[in-house]
Amino acid sequence: MTLPVTLSFDVKDSSVATSSFDPRSVPEAPADAVGSRPRPPSEAPEPIPAQQAHVQLGTLTPVMTRREVHLVTERAFHVVDVTEHCAGLVADSHAQQGALTVFCPHTTCAVKINERETCFLEDLRLFIESLVPREAYYRHDDFEIRDPETLSNDPDTEPLNGHSHIKQMLLGSASESVPIVDGRLALGGWQRIMFIELDQSRRRHLQLQVTGWA
Repeated sequence: MTLPVTLSFDVKDSSVATSSFDPRSVPEAPADAVGSRPRPPSEAPEPIPAQQAHVQLGTLTPVMTRREVHLVTERAFHVVDVTEHCAGLVADSHAQQGALTVFCPHTTCAVKINERETCFLEDLRLFIESLVPREAYYRHDDFEIRDPETLSNDPDTEPLNGHSHIKQMLLGSASESVPIVDGRLALGGWQRIMFIELDQSRRRHLQLQVTGWA
């Protein structure tokens, strides 16, 4: 027998509720500055109260569904949009409420949610390359000082990808999680789930998992 369940959670405006902003820390604007002057502490706006959202699960059944997506990337910074793969798993799971997790088990690529727009992605590539140039010296690629037990191949065939590991750490994401609301991914209008190759042409795979109630 499935018992009715109600989940209750707080939805907060993070820009207000989690802010430690102190109006007194803002320097006063010059007299000829354009725009209004900072409010004194006595006039600071009141925090917006948290709003409660109730999800009525009723007789919904718990579900967990997994799928593996295999990719072959073409080059460094090859961006693959996997949003439709993710939406397809949600549809096949029949989950109405829950969450989708996209996990990448590799150390030289990343999973990110953002706008898939060509100029933005090229800006990101150029910015990351300027921070971590491929041709710089990396101890990870110096096999005379690196522990041989950490090599996956013979030193003659081991890829020189110290830059790729650092780029992955800077992008900072091996996984992303997206809420499932009323059977659909709760992505923003311009958001897409993207796999980003940071090394070279490789065979890759992603693990998708839906956890929720159908």
